[in-house]
Amino acid sequence: MRTLRSAAALAVLIAAPALATVVMALSMEEMTAMAPVVVHGVVRRTETNWDDGKRKIWTWAEIDVRETLKGAPTRTVLVKQPGGVVGGIGQSVSGAATFESGEEVLLFLEPAVDEKNAYVVLAMSAGKVRFEGTVGPKVARRNLSGLSFAASGKRGVEGPVAERENLGAADVFLTRIRAAVKGGAR
Repeated sequence: MRTLRSAAALAVLIAAPALATVVMALSMEEMTAMAPVVVHGVVRRTETNWDDGKRKIWTWAEIDVRETLKGAPTRTVLVKQPGGVVGGIGQSVSGAATFESGEEVLLFLEPAVDEKNAYVVLAMSAGKVRFEGTVGPKVARRNLSGLSFAASGKRGVEGPVAERENLGAADVFLTRIRAAVKGGAR
């Protein structure tokens, strides 16, 4: 009986990392270097729809850009993420970035390969930083739930990771990313 319980516990531990999406562990400076586009903005609206074959659900977020830190300046950006709910049917993708109308964000983006004039978030939700707070200075945070990190040059996976990561004061974080764009931060 004890062997059966031990085997069951081991099976749960082995299966647990499979519930997460694995992305490369990257510093903010590495993400800045890798992302062709980095924008600071506010989510105007979101919309969720089926793909043409009605097999996958996609959520679209329209971002009003306050500042283009890297890439060609633009007033709005359209971001495509897997998952969402349409007509009571939902699809969930572990580690996908989620968006709420009105939230202030900094996004590390790359062009969507299947959609012209649209972007996807680099490294899933690790490439989305939310600025939070209504009283006092805003704080930069990432929601990393559903992610595990793979470290380059190492075997295995570091994770799953902490669900929320505090990156400090929003203005200090923005200064850090601006410096990384200019090549001043390492």
